[in-house]
Amino acid sequence: MKRSTLTLLALASAFYLLLLTIFRSIIPEAVTSTLSILALPLILLAVILTLDLSRRSTSPLEMKVLDDSRGVRARDVQSLTRQVKVAGNASPAYFEAVLRDRLRDLLAEKVSLETGLEKDSVKKALADDKLGPRLLKDPETYALLYYPPPRSPNSRLQMLREIIDRIEGWKA
Repeated sequence: MKRSTLTLLALASAFYLLLLTIFRSIIPEAVTSTLSILALPLILLAVILTLDLSRRSTSPLEMKVLDDSRGVRARDVQSLTRQVKVAGNASPAYFEAVLRDRLRDLLAEKVSLETGLEKDSVKKALADDKLGPRLLKDPETYALLYYPPPRSPNSRLQMLREIIDRIEGWKA
């Protein structure tokens, strides 16, 4: 409890004792009104505490559920589409560094979800040229992602289509 609540309780108790002694001296002993002497102050004390605590409590904020998953996916697709267009005319190093790394991450995430392994351990296993093909059970997909890409832009774009189809169709 906070100090101000304790102070409020002490003041209310002192006021109750003061009223009790005043009423005891005013009211004759033959008339006993224990219900009003006990119940009324307790109700008043409960009201005082309720008001004090409600004044200090915080009100919950209205939570707004944001449904922007479509927007994020749309942005990701647009970004990947731009990267693919650039990759068609860019150097093989860009193709390797940007697009194939992204596709390797997607494959690692899918393998992780399908097998229940951690994503980092899946990435390490896929990077190993002995464990990777055994984990994928598809040496052609592994070759497309982890062996050197073709030189011509058209064959790189064809390779991208094939990799994406293979990643989508991969099952554990």
